[in-house]
Amino acid sequence: MKKIFTLIAIAIASVSMVSCSLCGVDGTEEGVFIKKPLFFGEGGVEMQALTDGSEWKVFSTDFVTYTNVPVKYTEVFDDVFCNDNTPMDLSAHITLQLVKGKSPVLHTNYGFNWYDNVVKETFRKTVRNFISTYDMYTLTSDREVYDAIEVDIAEKLGQYFTEISSTKEFPIAIVNVVVDKAKPNNSVMEELNKTATMAQAKLTEIKQQEVEDQRKITEHKRALADMEYRKTMNMTASEYIQMRTLEVIESKPNANIDVLFGSTSAGSMWDVKKK
Repeated sequence: MKKIFTLIAIAIASVSMVSCSLCGVDGTEEGVFIKKPLFFGEGGVEMQALTDGSEWKVFSTDFVTYTNVPVKYTEVFDDVFCNDNTPMDLSAHITLQLVKGKSPVLHTNYGFNWYDNVVKETFRKTVRNFISTYDMYTLTSDREVYDAIEVDIAEKLGQYFTEISSTKEFPIAIVNVVVDKAKPNNSVMEELNKTATMAQAKLTEIKQQEVEDQRKITEHKRALADMEYRKTMNMTASEYIQMRTLEVIESKPNANIDVLFGSTSAGSMWDVKKK
């Protein structure tokens, strides 16, 4: 029996030797070993991270890598309602960084998908809550308001990270938060464009009417001035017309003008032309 156990042990050792693999990390990563012994020994996460170089592992041990440089996560929001109930579209970005050497702690406490498990929904909820405190006009026209929003979101999430760390350490630091400028969704934009088009058309109509009214006023003033001039010069209407005709001919070289003097064609001058 002893011989059998010896042979089994040798076989296991041989398999282990043959099934070993080399695991390594680059300068932006650190690795975590998760031991899963088949017959004896303790399993679980090795609490010493592989922070540089490489190391051998047996086939029953898993190896995962974590990025230890800042990583940006982006969330897209559709139909976030601001405080005047206008649905807005926007994107928000949060940059997070693992505390160096803490990947085994992160893996043990929150798992490999820690962002989805712990951060994502809280980040999205926090962004929605702060966006909902502003109206559409402010969000679309005031870029400076986003500076305040970003600071408030970072502060709120920082408090959240501290809170969960009091139960289980969460070795993640907030590097930056950026919220892109929000815009009304497509249906609202269509309505706004229609409203803007109608408003512009109305303004154009008003402007055209103002121009027409001004033209009439100018022509009326010109007629009154002509009448006053004729009276001052003691001219008849026919004499005044003749004078004005000559002025036009003088000011328009090579003009062909048909002029009617008096009330009948007998008093007409045809094809008056300045040579």
